[in-house]
Amino acid sequence: HPPSSTPPPPLSEAPFDDRRVWTLIASGGARAVHHIESPAMTSLCRMSRVHNIEGLIALVSVIRPGAANEQNKLRFTRRYQGLEPVTYPHPILAECLGDAWGLVIYEEHILLICERFAGLSPGQADQLRRALSRGHMARVDALGREFHRAARARGHPEDLIATVWSMVRNFAGYSFCKAHSTAYAVEAYQSAWLKCYFPADFMAAVLTQGKGFYDPLVYVLECHRLGVPLLRPDVNQPGPRFEVETHPRPAIRVPLTRLKNLTEKTRDRLLDERARAPFTSMADFYQRVQPLPEELEAMVRVGAFDGWNLPRTAQFWEVRRLLRHRTSNDRPTQGWLFPELAPEAPFTSGIPAHVNLPARQPTLQERLADELELLGFPVSAHPLALYPDIAWESYCPVSCLAEHAGQQVTTCGLVVEQRVHHQITGEPMKFLTLADWTGMVETELFAPTYRTYGPVTLRYPVLEVTGRVEPFENGCGFTLRVERAGPPRRRSSPHRPATAPDPTSHQAALPAIA
Repeated sequence: HPPSSTPPPPLSEAPFDDRRVWTLIASGGARAVHHIESPAMTSLCRMSRVHNIEGLIALVSVIRPGAANEQNKLRFTRRYQGLEPVTYPHPILAECLGDAWGLVIYEEHILLICERFAGLSPGQADQLRRALSRGHMARVDALGREFHRAARARGHPEDLIATVWSMVRNFAGYSFCKAHSTAYAVEAYQSAWLKCYFPADFMAAVLTQGKGFYDPLVYVLECHRLGVPLLRPDVNQPGPRFEVETHPRPAIRVPLTRLKNLTEKTRDRLLDERARAPFTSMADFYQRVQPLPEELEAMVRVGAFDGWNLPRTAQFWEVRRLLRHRTSNDRPTQGWLFPELAPEAPFTSGIPAHVNLPARQPTLQERLADELELLGFPVSAHPLALYPDIAWESYCPVSCLAEHAGQQVTTCGLVVEQRVHHQITGEPMKFLTLADWTGMVETELFAPTYRTYGPVTLRYPVLEVTGRVEPFENGCGFTLRVERAGPPRRRSSPHRPATAPDPTSHQAALPAIA
């Protein structure tokens, strides 16, 4: 959905019954949406097909360590969708857990069960809640004896007390109260609403804030997926933030202050001088901002001076000339040995007539490599254009994997996230998030596969994986269970430019599908 030319309205105007927003969340499209963007949360949103704010409030809490015990996550997704009946061990539990599909999800549930079912005092109930949240199991078991005694006094049978106590004890670990979950869920929904209707503005804010779950490169990939390209830094563009511009479609301008190793002094002078007046030439910029030599060179390499239509080779010549003729005089209006460098002088390239500069401009690969090194992500093209020799068209695109439910398939992607986890047996396994030109996919390497291919997942930035597409029970999403991993296939013609394969023509990848 193309962003509006007008700024987003107040978040309070976002309706909580917008189907497009719930479709975005339930389809796993909440990447960059705070609180629900992690692989675990996006998978949980898809597994539950969440469609209302009460469900999202519960999801935000059910994934926490306390509530996630006793397979509560799976039970919640089934009960929320009506795939499993909501049951209660006792009618009193229906009063306590009626807002959570019969599951212990919020901290308040511990208080309610202790008081209404067992008859403990509010003080005793809160002591148990605190002990559970801190994982002090010796204290929990001591309070559990009091729980059993009080419940017996109320006439509850032993088997019922044991069942209810198991629900309480399994809540051990960090958890949320409902108010906490509600605040997070409302913020997450409003952020998803912004992403749905104002994607360029939203992604610009995410990149500016810079503290999401993923590396900024992932958010750049998401910008491209949303059809929002990035623009190179420019010395005459305002502010330290990522800004939305229209060319003619919305695009995001990368701020020059994003440059790595930019000193605070240079950053402050840059912003102050740019607010005072536009820069008219490289000489004017150099005299007013006084960047370090390595900073000035880095600015050339990321295209910050390209707005003056001066070839990069000429820009580097100008850098050498400015550095060579600058004196040690720190006064901003003095120290220029040549009058053509004075701020009031008209801009000239400063290239002597007898010097014949090569016309060669940096290649796309060189520009992308410079941008990745100096900004942290490519700007001039899609990040995967950094890998022109990979035979992307020979793989099943990520966006088409769902069409092969239950089948073995081979795909390929940039490793954008990886984390090691321990199975119930204690053996390590690994989760990988891979990105290709069409989207991202979550993959799993269980212990036997991880033992064999774990080192491979660290060796290659782009990985080929073969595995089985295992759909969720509700059909809304899947996971790719990896069986093999290795380096990607290479093209026979390495100089062919890297472009996005056509997802509609993925029959070319069928030989890789068993």
